[in-house]
Amino acid sequence: MPGVFVNYRTGDGEWAAALVKRELSARFGADQVFYASQSIRLGEDFSREILSGLRRCEVLLALIGPRWSAAVDREGVRRLEKTDDWVRREITEAFNCGLRVIPVLMDGIDPLTEADLPDALKRLARCQYLRIHHRSDDLDLPRLVDELVELVPELLKGPSKPARDIPPAVDGELRSPVTEFRRALAEPVGQTVTDRVQSAASAVLDLLAESRYPASGHLDDSELPAELEKRLTGYEHDMAPLLRLVAIGVRSGDRRHDDLWTTLAERFLRPSPRDRGAQDVWVNAASYPALLLVYVIGVAAVASDREDLVHRLLCQTSVGTDGRTTPVLRALALRNVVDPRHAAALPSWAGTPPRQALSVQLRQVLSRVFFNVVDGSSFEWAFADYEFLRSLLELHEGAFSSLGEFAVQLDRDDSVIYERNLARLNADSALLRAGAFGGEPDQVAAAWRELRQATRARYS
Repeated sequence: MPGVFVNYRTGDGEWAAALVKRELSARFGADQVFYASQSIRLGEDFSREILSGLRRCEVLLALIGPRWSAAVDREGVRRLEKTDDWVRREITEAFNCGLRVIPVLMDGIDPLTEADLPDALKRLARCQYLRIHHRSDDLDLPRLVDELVELVPELLKGPSKPARDIPPAVDGELRSPVTEFRRALAEPVGQTVTDRVQSAASAVLDLLAESRYPASGHLDDSELPAELEKRLTGYEHDMAPLLRLVAIGVRSGDRRHDDLWTTLAERFLRPSPRDRGAQDVWVNAASYPALLLVYVIGVAAVASDREDLVHRLLCQTSVGTDGRTTPVLRALALRNVVDPRHAAALPSWAGTPPRQALSVQLRQVLSRVFFNVVDGSSFEWAFADYEFLRSLLELHEGAFSSLGEFAVQLDRDDSVIYERNLARLNADSALLRAGAFGGEPDQVAAAWRELRQATRARYS
C-alpha cells in the first residue's frame, strides 16, 4: 500500500509534523501516514516497526527546522554525524529503498547545502523542497497535499479509508482539485474550466464578506499595524485556492479563457457600498484580494509570453465608481491599497523600505502560489518584468503613481531589465500590436525615460 512517512527531529519540528500528519490523515486516511509517535503500538519493537513502516511507503517527508542540522547529543556530537541517529537512518533507508524524499523547510530557513551534511545525506540537499510556515500553514499544507496527489495518485485509493475522507471521483478516478483542473484545461471544450474557476471565486467572495472584514472601526496608532497585517494575511489565506487555479490556468497559455481572467478581475474589483463609518485604511485594504488576483494573472501572462493579455487586463479592464470607469492599472496602484506609511510599520514587513514593502510582500506570497507552475528563477524574472511593464504602461497612460520592488535596481543598473524586455517592446511585439503605447516604439522610449527619472527621484 502506498503511504507517506513523516520524518522529523524531536525538539525541532513537532508542530509541523503534527500539522502535516493531521492534514495527510484527513485527506488520505490515517493508515497511509506513518508517524512514529502514533503509528507504533505499545510494546512493539520500535526499530523494526519504523523500518517496516518506511519500506511500505512511497514518499518520505523530511521536516527540517532551525535546529535540525545543528542538534547535538549529550556528549556534544552532532546527531547527523552518528549512524544511529534515527533522523539520519530513516532518510538514508528511504534513499536505499528508492522512496521519493522531499525536504520540507520550516519557517523560512535556508535550503540545505551539501557542505552542511555528512556524506550519507548529501543527496538530500539536491532534492527539490517545499516550505511550511506557521503563519501560512493553511496555504502551505493544502499545496503539499496537492503535490503528493499528483506525484502518487494511489494515495487516494486506500481501501481502508473512511468514505467521508474520500474526495469526489471523476470518471472513476480520484484526483486532487489541482489535478482535476489541469485535466479540464486539456479538454477541447472549455466550459468546465470556467465553471471551476467561477465556483472557486464565488466561495472566496463569500469569505470576503463585510461581516468578516468590516470597513468600520477605529484603532489607535499602536494597534493599527498588527491589525492591518492580520487582515492582509487573512485575505492571502482566503484567496490562496483561487490564486493557485488562476496561476495554472493562465500559465497554460490557452487563449480560449482570456475572457474568464478579465471577467474574474472585474468581479473582484466591483466596488462595495461605503458606510459613513468606514475607515480609509480598511476600505483601501479591501482591494488587496483584487490586487493579488491581478498580479497572479499578470505574472502568469508574462511567464507565458502573453503580454497582450497583460495590456488587456491592466488597460482595457475597468472598475466603475460614481458613474465613472477606472482602468485596473489606476484602480490598483500599490499605494492606494496599502499606504507606504502603514507598510513601514507592519510587524513582519519591518526592514523593507516603505515604497517597496507591498511589492516585496506580493513577490513572497506569489512565490508559493506559483510553486511547480513556474520554476523559481523564471518566477522571479516574470514578477519583475510584470512590474516593469506595468510601470511603463502606467507612465504612458498618465501621471506616475507607484513603483514595484524592481525599481530600486534601476539606479544601479537599468540596462538588464530593459534589455530582457526589448522583444516585448518593439513594434512587432504582441504588446504593441494589442494597442499598448499606441503601437509606437517612440512612446515606449518616452515612458522608459520617465521611468528612469521617476526611479532616480524616489529611490536614489
